[in-house]
Amino acid sequence: MRPIDELLREGIIAGQFGGENKPHGDNAMGFVAFSDDPDKTFVGHVVDIGSGAGLPALVLADAFPNTTWTLVERRVGRTDLLRRAVHRLGMDDRVEIRSEDVAVAARSELRGCADWVTARSFGPPGDTAECAAPFLRAGGQLLTSEPFDGDIPGRWPAAGLDRVDLEFAGDWTTSAGRYIRLTRGDGSIDDLPRKGSRKKLLF
Repeated sequence: MRPIDELLREGIIAGQFGGENKPHGDNAMGFVAFSDDPDKTFVGHVVDIGSGAGLPALVLADAFPNTTWTLVERRVGRTDLLRRAVHRLGMDDRVEIRSEDVAVAARSELRGCADWVTARSFGPPGDTAECAAPFLRAGGQLLTSEPFDGDIPGRWPAAGLDRVDLEFAGDWTTSAGRYIRLTRGDGSIDDLPRKGSRKKLLF
């Protein structure tokens, strides 16, 4: 069994997430299924927000060695687990774990550093967009999971995306999940994320 599969199995046994290994791995890989050649497309620096137990970040980091990562998770117990997992996978040199609130990290040196942001079950669309966009460089992209039956235009209105300087770039569905892709423009969002933004959503 591969180390990443062992970690998924242990996470299931420990109750960090339910189900079976394969659906979790397939759901994580679905984040890059928009590309016909993800090995060439999915490169550069990735910020994963609300990393939790490490999905999709650890699976994707393991699968794409030409990526570097920052995993942002505010719960110290989870970040301790993530650091141990990263060490077991031999990825200490290209995966950093940040134990802080995403809204705080978005105003740190991480601002504008990311080619990609990944978010799995982070929160409502307005919250996800406001917290993710500041990490992205111009042209960088947010990849986020969606409910299978969600109304994408209703959940991600154009006016709301304009407010966070994001543009809808596509959606896709696999057997393990549904996803959307949003592209960061070159406009100013210096006022984001707002203090207390997670209590009052932009959209």
